[in-house]
Amino acid sequence: MFIFKFDCDVRIVDELMGRGKTSSAIRFINESDEDEKFLFITPYLKEVERIKTNCPTKRFKEPCFLKGRKLEGIKDLINRGENIVSTHALFQKFDLEVIDLCRAKNYTLIMDEVTDVVEKYEISKTDFEMLKEKFVSVDENTGLLSWVYPDENYWGKFSEEKRLCELNSLAVYGGSIMMWLFPIEVFNAFRKIIIMTYMFDAQIQRYYYDYYKLPYKYMYVTGDSRETYHFTDDVNERSPENYDFRKLIHILDDEKLNLIGDREFDLSKSWYDRNKNNASIIQLRNNIANFFIHKRQSKTANNLWTTFKDYKPLLNGNGYGRGYVPLNMRASNKYANKNSVVYPVNRYIDPGIKNFFLRHNVTVDEDGYALSEMLQFIWRSAIRNGEEIWVYIPSIRMRNLLKQWIEENSPQN
Repeated sequence: MFIFKFDCDVRIVDELMGRGKTSSAIRFINESDEDEKFLFITPYLKEVERIKTNCPTKRFKEPCFLKGRKLEGIKDLINRGENIVSTHALFQKFDLEVIDLCRAKNYTLIMDEVTDVVEKYEISKTDFEMLKEKFVSVDENTGLLSWVYPDENYWGKFSEEKRLCELNSLAVYGGSIMMWLFPIEVFNAFRKIIIMTYMFDAQIQRYYYDYYKLPYKYMYVTGDSRETYHFTDDVNERSPENYDFRKLIHILDDEKLNLIGDREFDLSKSWYDRNKNNASIIQLRNNIANFFIHKRQSKTANNLWTTFKDYKPLLNGNGYGRGYVPLNMRASNKYANKNSVVYPVNRYIDPGIKNFFLRHNVTVDEDGYALSEMLQFIWRSAIRNGEEIWVYIPSIRMRNLLKQWIEENSPQN
């Protein structure tokens, strides 16, 4: 049976986007001991420059290509004990050598936003049966796979599966479905971890931590400006919310335009899949154009919209096409001039991922996940700077989730 022993201090800074998390992290870094080493992971190249500029005494370095790979570049920087700022994409590639180096050098990890930690692992049924029969064993409690083939120098058809088993990154549930899990030992390679996000309780990374039984505590942001923001362990010191979102977020209430999402599961990924070749998708595109061109009469530069990646070409339209932003991009300052927003999707956790966690007694909040993803998208717009925005959310489920959130997070009359 797998038993993981964790000696990392994990702190979750769960604050609304734009509430000073990164500014607090910069202050935390600048006030740290001279010999404390940091690895700062962010989704955005712009934030890489911000960390380098605002933490001058730490002289943060970016990994460069070494032997043709950035992974080799970050190994070199860790080996030399440099402070490092890099992206989620490189963090996803960490291997056993990086894990060993981080432990040896005693780095503090700061993550701006959660990372992808669980995915379905594609493998044919035939290969899966062969793998179980000869090469791996399955832990009955966790579903994790262990490599048991006796040849330590094995190199063949299942070499990648061998590598992932050694990282404790493959699991099975239901007897036939394989899951890839981000190597938990990457997190355990750091004595101190700070993860900055919003609505952590509803996110996949929380379910992943609970699956591995990795403990975490919460920290908060206090202060009222970029110059004064800092972390605190005391929830009573947490900065209060200053905005009345009822006056800032205007949700389109139009029976005709909202009719297309009037049922609970309308505009989900499966809805798009079955309607991609009929009049429904055309109607949705017309509705989006109607909102931008007639309802809002907005300039292209002020438009922001998204959809599931495969369906962008079907919804793209004149006058708003250039306002597209990928659905999975986290909140950012880049689009803070956008005040007309369309969110024409209905988010659900991938059923395979959801059932994997439920099978292991990890509570999953489907509505919380949908809300957190939607808020991340909306907070790419002018609302980030406390400015008014107008949003078209045709899914009745998603629209009601946002309305409820606005009421719960605005000052009570």
